[in-house]
Amino acid sequence: MSYFIENKQHWNYMQFVWEPYTTNVMSLLPPICLVGDVTWCAVVPLICFQVIEWHQPDRVLRQFGMQQLIPLCPSQPSNIHDISLKGKHDENWEQLLGPIISQWNNRVDFRVDGYPRQEGPLSFNSDYMVWYRRKTKMFVDPKNAKTATLVFLNLFFEYLSSIYL
Repeated sequence: MSYFIENKQHWNYMQFVWEPYTTNVMSLLPPICLVGDVTWCAVVPLICFQVIEWHQPDRVLRQFGMQQLIPLCPSQPSNIHDISLKGKHDENWEQLLGPIISQWNNRVDFRVDGYPRQEGPLSFNSDYMVWYRRKTKMFVDPKNAKTATLVFLNLFFEYLSSIYL
């Protein structure tokens, strides 16, 4: 679940906050929405006919209420990336896709829900937030970037003053 928080002083500045679904929200969902919940937190290949993509909840742990570590490179084994069945009638697909199908069949073993829960907001200087600010384009609109830069500098100076004063 996500929502926006509007800064009343700067109507153009909005913050996107990730939150996991609450138990209350989950209890209101129809049973069909809960089918496959074992897969929600499993790093496994999703196989649909000839297309194989990796489900990687380890890269978005905050959505599940867990502490987010700096993610590793995305998984996509080179032997199945951009695979095409076209003109490959003699290919042994069971041998080629066997390890991937095995990982899917054992998806309970590939769950990431053992990570610690995230309590409160992430620290501004946590390893993840420092990495995130370095890797992310945070603004599309230059006007919002200027406003946010002022807010960022204010927060930074408040942080420094709390350490050194």
